[in-house]
Amino acid sequence: MNNVIAFNLASCQVKPTKVVENKKYFNEGAHRCQILSLSNSSQRANYMGAPYIEFDVVNEQGEYGRAKFWAVRETDSPKSKEWKINTLHEFLTNCGVTDFSNDIDSMKQAVSKWINICFTFEEYMTMKDGQPVKRKAVRYRWSSADGKKIKYDPKYNKPISPRDEQEYIEANTMSGGSAVTVESDDGLPF
Repeated sequence: MNNVIAFNLASCQVKPTKVVENKKYFNEGAHRCQILSLSNSSQRANYMGAPYIEFDVVNEQGEYGRAKFWAVRETDSPKSKEWKINTLHEFLTNCGVTDFSNDIDSMKQAVSKWINICFTFEEYMTMKDGQPVKRKAVRYRWSSADGKKIKYDPKYNKPISPRDEQEYIEANTMSGGSAVTVESDDGLPF
């Protein structure tokens, strides 16, 4: 070990790291995913919509996605509350979580775990640069524990009907032109 010299880290000049995120998001289908992180709607600047909890995931091919779960609100119907609770509980159970004594700790236990997730899509219309645009949101549908079977069924997808698309275009353009289809231009799966 005579050839080993000190790093002399005190004299090192550190340059800022330039982080370039060029993530590819996966499409609808069944995916084996690892849970990367947990966030919620209160962490989004200026977000005024319905509260949610979101898990960032990555599949075995390195493609990203998000599993979003709407938070229970006091104004929810009993049926809606039950559905929201059961959906998140099933997801966490499929991640291997067994202790549900503290909601936040239970959700944190899912991070780094593997799970099978089925995602479906929903198409919708919006405006971009003054033009009607058809968008496709890929959404969490159901899950199974890692190593268990899961099957994607396209019947759960929600494509926009040609009639609804045309009505939106006509209502939002003077000429009744055609819409542009955009998969995702902002790096988000929705």
